[in-house]
Amino acid sequence: MCGICGIYNEKNLSAVTDMLESIRHRGPDFFATMLFGNHSLGECWLNIVSNKDDILPLVDGENKIALLFNGEIYNYQEIKRDLTKDGYIFSSNTDSEIIIPLYKKYKNDFAKHLKGMFAIAIIDQDQILLARDKFGIKPLYYHQVKNKLIFGSEIKSLLQYPGVPAELDRESLEESMVFGYIFSEKRTLLKEIYQVPPGSLIAFDGNSISKQRYYQMPASFYLNNGNIDYEESVSQLTTTLLKTFELLHKHGNSEKGIYLSGGVDSTLMAVLSREILEGPVHTYTLYDSEDAQDFNYARKVAKAIGSDHHELFVTPSDYLNELPSFIYHYENLIAGGVFDIQGGTAFQILSKYISRHHKVAFTGEGADELFGGYYWIYTHPLGFSDRIRERASLLPTQSKARELVENIFPYPEDERVYRKNLFDILMKSGLSNYHLWSVDRSCSSFGFETRPPYLYDDIAEFALSLPIDFKVPNKSMTKMILKDAALPYLKKYNLADIVNRKKYGMPAALEHITPQIRSILHSFIPDEIINRHPFKQYFKTALDVMMFDLFYYFIIHKRGKFESDFSLYEFYKGRINEGMYNQQISSHPGGNFCQNLLVGTGSC
Repeated sequence: MCGICGIYNEKNLSAVTDMLESIRHRGPDFFATMLFGNHSLGECWLNIVSNKDDILPLVDGENKIALLFNGEIYNYQEIKRDLTKDGYIFSSNTDSEIIIPLYKKYKNDFAKHLKGMFAIAIIDQDQILLARDKFGIKPLYYHQVKNKLIFGSEIKSLLQYPGVPAELDRESLEESMVFGYIFSEKRTLLKEIYQVPPGSLIAFDGNSISKQRYYQMPASFYLNNGNIDYEESVSQLTTTLLKTFELLHKHGNSEKGIYLSGGVDSTLMAVLSREILEGPVHTYTLYDSEDAQDFNYARKVAKAIGSDHHELFVTPSDYLNELPSFIYHYENLIAGGVFDIQGGTAFQILSKYISRHHKVAFTGEGADELFGGYYWIYTHPLGFSDRIRERASLLPTQSKARELVENIFPYPEDERVYRKNLFDILMKSGLSNYHLWSVDRSCSSFGFETRPPYLYDDIAEFALSLPIDFKVPNKSMTKMILKDAALPYLKKYNLADIVNRKKYGMPAALEHITPQIRSILHSFIPDEIINRHPFKQYFKTALDVMMFDLFYYFIIHKRGKFESDFSLYEFYKGRINEGMYNQQISSHPGGNFCQNLLVGTGSC
């Protein structure tokens, strides 16, 4: 894992050093900045596959090509063998070393040949290329300033460059308020700061930006026409799962931890790891009460496989102490809709604990999207559509977010159409802009790497080729083919009952303390504060307001700078939260702050 950043078309070592310093947490082992031609580059990295003798950024002096790379290329040995046949000579055993030769051979099509998770910047004479993995596991952002391109692994890195604006994007905010995440694969919550979309490549030549999709997500909802045999598919999935876990365990010498909830996805990760390593694995569970379902199932799994099991108990104080850091690193909002902030915060707290013991950990992200794990899509698609429509109805009539809702849930109402649309959108921005965004920030903020094995190319592509009735044959069964593939391994450890347990997910890890947290937050942010908030039309709860206030304070007001002594109590007692909006209002030329920044609420 690494943090990368740069300024294309400007020599400014001081600025790129500031940019890299802001994301140093992503790569605690090494830190390097350099000038390359007329460009400024920076990379910090965590040693997993590489070693201290490797030099990043990588430079091919003969061909005047430079590389910045964040992530893991799992098929690099295979690519290296092919490139060696073409005459390329390699001096190390790292995955990063194959990227420049692969680019020289295939040019802009190089990313099609990579399997793994990655964000890549290649500077080649008169252009820069930014590429991101198929599903958006690793982040990459950019902003154009005339003939310059400012880019980095996190938004806060870009904000250290003086020419990059820190202004709220209205459309993204409205999407977040409706769906709970930014629906667009391109935008962020800040104007003119964009993401490289998953499976895409951005090219900039100093004048204009061009975009290219190297991977198109296939439609993920269709019925079997009789040409695909279910039992053969189960066997193929089992083989692919085993090979994937073998590959990912061997990639790097670091001992891997496992996020364990006791559900089928995490249990299968733990069991397969136990089989492959032929010895104890390290498992980690977070809980707020011994009555929690996940806690007891995770303990049962750990005992059955003989893992070195770690249980982290969380209190309301732990939660509130971590919340400002979570928002600062997350650089985004979770606002109800589809997902729950408690899941992201729980993951952040557990990640902090795991990082003290490991450089790498496995997580189950992607399994629900690939295999149909969200039961509410199938049991309550009409009720869910009503909930989303209700949130959208609060937005202005001309809001593009309202149009999105109408496209996802068109009239006349049709359960099958709604299920299909939900299945497809959750596999796209629902995955990349909530789950993967949250997971990346939660691990990178503590300088370690999280790997989602279910999103390895071979598993994901096979899962996306399967008909929906192999995954969700009816309203009472989800992830059928994954459960059938897991069953022989689960039976070996007397864990077959795992396949029938109800899915809870990370938010449930904090369900017992959530009422206490809400009560505490309401004491900080009573109704009168919510009612006079300049963005009040978007928020219903004190938690919604706090998330937005913290995002606005750290990302917009402080331009991506954190305060280690920050206090939630002082923030609200001293009305710092209100002061930052008032300061913007008084300093905005022409007094049009409400209209321009507060998206026309008229509530200043």
